[in-house]
Formats: sequence, structure tokens, C-alpha cells
Amino acid sequence: MTDRERILRDRDICTDTLTNVKATIHSILGCAAGTLERQSRVFSLNFKGNTDTVIFVPALRLDLASHTLVADAYVLPLNKNYLREVEKTLVATFKELCDVELHGDEVATWKRLLPALAERCRTWKHGPNCEFVAKKTIPLSLELDNDPFCSCGKGKDISAAFRKEKKWESATPFVIRIAISPIFGVPYVESVGDFMNTMSEESGCEKCARCGGPGKPKLLVCGACKNMSYCSAGCQKEDWKKHKLACKK
Repeated sequence: MTDRERILRDRDICTDTLTNVKATIHSILGCAAGTLERQSRVFSLNFKGNTDTVIFVPALRLDLASHTLVADAYVLPLNKNYLREVEKTLVATFKELCDVELHGDEVATWKRLLPALAERCRTWKHGPNCEFVAKKTIPLSLELDNDPFCSCGKGKDISAAFRKEKKWESATPFVIRIAISPIFGVPYVESVGDFMNTMSEESGCEKCARCGGPGKPKLLVCGACKNMSYCSAGCQKEDWKKHKLACKK
């Protein structure tokens, strides 16, 4: 996360789409690795109670060239044309399924992102009947409940790690292999890791701890702990639910 995104992420409601996508990727990687509260390898992208995409993560790998982690994953768009055929997998994995909630415009962004993640690790070729070519658009749709993929990669390049999970077997002909890794902020575009000039829970009085803005006209310091600064009384009030535990300590 950039410093700006860290501030946005900690709000009760974040409307920045890229920040939300980064948080979703973090949840998938963290749960797959077992570093978060719950460990799981099957995820559903959930928007207001509706799910049209399931992601399986049979393996985590190191991307040595980029010095990062990659989820060697498979995505299953819940297309109504074959929903009955994948029912066994959905029922068998229901208890371990981890819902990852999407926010705002994140649905459309994931529809754009998923075909790119498939291209990143593609070993198969697009065929002459590729829907991307026929419709002259990638992805095929940005709408919820619509499949963004062409049919060329479905059931192709299925790893041994995926095949050994017998509960996933009925989904094998319909999944597409994807590679998911963190999306990093870059310091020549936005401030990254500039903690001396950005709010933190421990210290820092250079920016508003709620919105990251300057003072109006000057920053106000929390009267109790003297460690947190705010641009206005309104921002201080909105941040109190998050700040009060550290403040009382």
C-alpha cells in the first residue's frame, strides 16, 4: 500500500477501487498462507451477498524475478450454462469456502483484471473461435453474473496440485489458470513508506490521522495522548472509534 492507501484502507468505508482490490488480494494470499485468522484455499468474490466467481489456490509460489509471492490459482466463473456440472465441487467445498467481500466498483475491476492474470501464466493458445476476437472486446463483460473470459483456456494447463484435490474434480473442465500477486505502489508516483511524514498509531503529527490532509489552518493534536493530529474536530470525532484504544494506553 502507498501511504495514501494505508489511510484510506483504515476508514470504515473505503471508496478507492485500487485500494480495495489490493486489500482483496491481501486477504486471498493471507488466508491461503494461513497468516490470517482463517486458513482456506477456496475463495468466493462476494458483492452484496452475490457470488459469481470462485478462486481455488492449490499452491503458493515465489516469483524470484519480482521478489514477491504468487498464488498459482484457478478461477471458476459461475456460468449458469454449467452450474449443475460443478455442483459437486461447490457442495464439497462449502464449509471451507472463504467469502471475500467486494466494494464499490471492485466487481468491474476484477472482471478486467482476471483475464490479465490468465494471460500472465498462459501456456495454451487462443483458438480461431475465440470470443475475444469475435466480439472485439476484453473482457467479455464487466457485469456481475457474467463471464469475463473466452472459452479458450477453460480446463487447460491443470496442475498436479489442483488435480490431487478430489473435491475440486467436477470443476476441472471449467476453471482457468491465473497467477495472483500483490499490486505494489511505486515511490515515483506516490509516497510509499514515508512514515516520518504520515500518520501512525504510535506517533506522527504531519498529516491528519483520519484523511491525511493538512490542517485547517493548522493541525489539532489529541488532547489526551498528544500523539495523533487531525485537520478538524470532525475528523477527530470520526477517528475516535479506532484511536481510543491506543489513546487510553
